[in-house]
Amino acid sequence: MAQVKKYKLGDLEFDTEQEYQQAATDLKRIQSLVAKYDVANPQQAAKILASIRAHPEAFRSPYGRRFVEKLESAALKSGAVSPGQGAYAAGNASANRRNAVRKPAAKEKQPKRKRNKEQPPKRSAAKQNQPNEKKSQNIDGESRFQIFTVRNFTIGFIIIVCVVIFSIFAPQWFSMNGGGDSNSDIRTNLVTAYAKNQAALKEQLYTYYFNVVGETEEEAEKDASEGIGHYVLDLSDRTISTMSESEISDIYSQLCDGGDIQNNSFIEPAEISVLKEKLLAAGLANNSGHGVEGETAVVAAINSMMDYQERIFYSLTYGYSRLNYKEEDCEAFTLEDMASMFGEVIYANSMTEEEKQKYFDSFSKKGLIKDNQIVRFSTDPSAYNLPELTPAVEIALKGDSSKSYQCSMISYAPAASVFYEIHSGKETGTICFRNNGKNSKYIPLDEETSVTAQGDFLMTIGKNDRYEGQWFYNNQEIGILLNGDSSSRISMVHDLTY
Repeated sequence: MAQVKKYKLGDLEFDTEQEYQQAATDLKRIQSLVAKYDVANPQQAAKILASIRAHPEAFRSPYGRRFVEKLESAALKSGAVSPGQGAYAAGNASANRRNAVRKPAAKEKQPKRKRNKEQPPKRSAAKQNQPNEKKSQNIDGESRFQIFTVRNFTIGFIIIVCVVIFSIFAPQWFSMNGGGDSNSDIRTNLVTAYAKNQAALKEQLYTYYFNVVGETEEEAEKDASEGIGHYVLDLSDRTISTMSESEISDIYSQLCDGGDIQNNSFIEPAEISVLKEKLLAAGLANNSGHGVEGETAVVAAINSMMDYQERIFYSLTYGYSRLNYKEEDCEAFTLEDMASMFGEVIYANSMTEEEKQKYFDSFSKKGLIKDNQIVRFSTDPSAYNLPELTPAVEIALKGDSSKSYQCSMISYAPAASVFYEIHSGKETGTICFRNNGKNSKYIPLDEETSVTAQGDFLMTIGKNDRYEGQWFYNNQEIGILLNGDSSSRISMVHDLTY
């Protein structure tokens, strides 16, 4: 009987590849949200739920559903979500509260008061003889106050005059003090900012898919439009200044109903946050990718390459400095990495246009420049057979008991080396996997089996403890060889208990 293929993600197994892919996608989205927000904070949990309500297709696996349940549990503490409401009903909580009808309390029967048959107490003689109190006698001889007096007429006349003056001058006063429909101005400003932000993001996404990923113009245009599609409305190609007030009001209502605007503040969809993180890691945030006016395409491309190399140089140098190496050693490691990535390291050169043309041709042959634009390295470590460790790992060194750490990637472009920050309480450290594919040493797994080391392993815990060795990766855990001892390992943890 043929063995049924199973798909594994951490400690969980899936029957179909589709389930596996959905869980992997959900896990990446969850990791991104946990890195950006404090999901245990009730207000931030409610904010994420509002985005999920607007985009119910965000999570499709048990991972995602468990995460949403955690968010709902946290949001309940703030009152943003009422008990019994799901993530997709969270946004209706305030409306339900507004529409709730409070029943009047039943009136208690009051006992009938008995009329006091006794004579009322006589007023003092002093009060009876007050000369200024105006009275009139009715036919029964009882006294009563007069309503139509000169004093009352005077007060009424003054009130009428004030009302007339206010009705005449109030409109002019309001117009002089920022009159007009302030709510209309707020709606127009918000919708305009929403559209401008989308237009800038769409251009950056197109540059990312076209230059970094290497897609065709049609593919890049399609993927950029799909990215903007995570918003409630795509206004990136619309001119808000030509719209009528009623059109803007209608758009504003749709954005509020969809959850992109709440309390006159923007709520960014989780998928947009993930896309912006990719742009930031690729060096494309707030950068259209075009050259300076007057530059030739060749000069613009080489200048962009120099800027890109300089960013990677400082990122890698910073990573190695966290491993407590001297400055000259950090630069030596960095230059070795960059030579393996680019072939030529030119970021600090001063070149003529002819020299830039030669480097342009060289980078084009290597595939690092395409269609006059530089092609940036992927930010995904797994694209280079490097391990992706976030959000948590268990590390056992030289056979000791394992210890759990929170783990986050701090690399700018992990093509040659990838850096991770680990921490547990106040204890922090740094891990680096480098020289990938350029190591000839072997790591024994047991008495009969050994594997080729994939690269160098560098790690610090605290300020003084540093470990150097080799590593290999088998998609389940990382084996480490430290001073001939192969019992060290790093296991990836997919624990969604936040």
